Amino acid sequence: MTKEEELRFVNGAFEALVRRGAATQNMFTPSSVTDQDIDVFEKRFDIKLPSLFRTYLTSYCYDFSVICAPIPLDGVECAAENCEKGLWWIELLALPKENPLKNLYGLMESFREVCTNEELIGLDLRSVSKLVPIGDWDGMLCIDLSDGTLCSFGQTEFDWEQAGYLDKNKIAHGIRRMGSFQELLELYFYGKYDMEYEKQIVRNHEEKPDYSAYIQR
Repeated sequence: MTKEEELRFVNGAFEALVRRGAATQNMFTPSSVTDQDIDVFEKRFDIKLPSLFRTYLTSYCYDFSVICAPIPLDGVECAAENCEKGLWWIELLALPKENPLKNLYGLMESFREVCTNEELIGLDLRSVSKLVPIGDWDGMLCIDLSDGTLCSFGQTEFDWEQAGYLDKNKIAHGIRRMGSFQELLELYFYGKYDMEYEKQIVRNHEEKPDYSAYIQR
């Protein structure tokens, strides 16, 4: 995407939350995060964030952190229209109006501290240097900067080699959850599977979902 395309996509994602009835316009405000702020963050942790994620950080501030959406129960890569969908909650990085990047700093610092603590996971920083934690999906949800995918790590899993989280070079990649941050926005903001889920509900004679409950602080 070009920068203009990224801006349209991110703005459209927040507009979609309102259009779907999951959020109200007053739940987010224009972000005070600047490109310079993100440059400082990247320099602090010696990383380079994906362009779309940078655009996301500089677009809006919001206090909510828990978001729900229907996804394929066989995994988000299941493309079949008739595959079973179910509601799945994620905890996403909140970007409060006051000091919006404080949570991202906190997640990065605590994640690296836990991963390199000899009494916990005990990895070298090199093993996790390309991971950026952004929330929780059945464990810590991270952007894997090596390929832009989103992966997770079980919070009660401390032997990452046995869990299969490490490659042959001892670099952590976790369990792949989504192909990109763009896919997360498509699923949880744009509601990619809303229509299919509603059709499934009609077939099963269930109640229509209450989209106003899809976001919680």
